[in-house]
Amino acid sequence: MKEQSARVVSFPSAKPVTKKKQASSRIKNIDGVKYFNVKQIKMLRRTVRDQAELDFHAGKVTGIREWMVVDLLTATGLRVSEAANLRCGDLKIGYAKSKIFIRDGKGHVSGHVVVTESLKRHFKAFIGWKQKQGEAVGDDDYLFVGQRGAWTSQAIQQIVKKYLRQLNLYERGKAVHALRHSYAVELYSKEKDIRVVQKQLRHTSIQSTLVYADVTDETIGDQIRGLWN
Repeated sequence: MKEQSARVVSFPSAKPVTKKKQASSRIKNIDGVKYFNVKQIKMLRRTVRDQAELDFHAGKVTGIREWMVVDLLTATGLRVSEAANLRCGDLKIGYAKSKIFIRDGKGHVSGHVVVTESLKRHFKAFIGWKQKQGEAVGDDDYLFVGQRGAWTSQAIQQIVKKYLRQLNLYERGKAVHALRHSYAVELYSKEKDIRVVQKQLRHTSIQSTLVYADVTDETIGDQIRGLWN
């Protein structure tokens, strides 16, 4: 008996595999911008302010400078590069004046930001303190200066990260720039005036500002509280 020959199974030829473009590994936040809520910002501000008071009484200078920059960032929404580039002459805090001048913002766009009376008083006290330290406070002298010279954006970023880590608030991608987002979200929540937010953030296009008009988790929580009770 002859052994039957093995049946040959033919497969359709495979289509050439085209190399697909690799998807970006960057994680997107589908819920909107990353920001800190009111309680978290207040906790950050209180912690840095308390450290400044301790340093002041101990004759140290670090905490005093750190509180000034954190107060500035959280009370104005400035970008970290704008804060680092701020000069003493950019503070328009004389009689009936409550603004700071941003001489070289994003896209080389300059402009003014209105500040609160509280921040204005802090600026005046800080300038006075700088003078007592023997620091130059001329119009073109940097506001934030350390032992190695003017603070860089990286130096300010590290200050903010230090306190966020101390408070267990730090996470990757949510640090110093999230303070700007936090300011914008809270500012919009006050009067729901998107134009005010646009002007304070110095956005050239309203489209860049509209992201802050999105509904936040806190707003949703207020709306659904006691829904069926």
